[in-house]
Amino acid sequence: MEENRKRGRPKGSNKLKRSKDKKRFLEELQKSKGIIFPAVQAVGINRQTFYNYYNQDEDFRRDVDEIKETTIDFVESKLLKEISEGNMTGIIFYLKCKGRDRGYIERVENNTNMTIDAIKIKYIMPQEDDRLLEDHNIITPLDNPTIKLELPE
Repeated sequence: MEENRKRGRPKGSNKLKRSKDKKRFLEELQKSKGIIFPAVQAVGINRQTFYNYYNQDEDFRRDVDEIKETTIDFVESKLLKEISEGNMTGIIFYLKCKGRDRGYIERVENNTNMTIDAIKIKYIMPQEDDRLLEDHNIITPLDNPTIKLELPE
């Protein structure tokens, strides 16, 4: 070890620790079915460290994404099992998600009746030095759909 080197970990040990943390994190993420919080807790890293690894390491990101996809596959298989056993809630949920193109979708309709007598338009004109702004308000009744703006020069 170099004489000028500070005490602590040997050169390159941070990289090795990160590699071990990532490997352990992936194992814990698998156990937690893709949920990040218990995995970072088990490894002893914080969430931001996870996101740094995720954003900076393409292989790590691919492995995390694969675990999440595997979890979705697992949950879908459980849902399909429930559907095959006649679970009506599961059936409805599935059709709302996967049957949208066939019309299985909830729609929210808002019917609003209102009368508007006038519209207020506000525009801001810059002054010569572009630092001072001047407000102008125009109110026009709706029975006159044409708005004529006369802008100061």
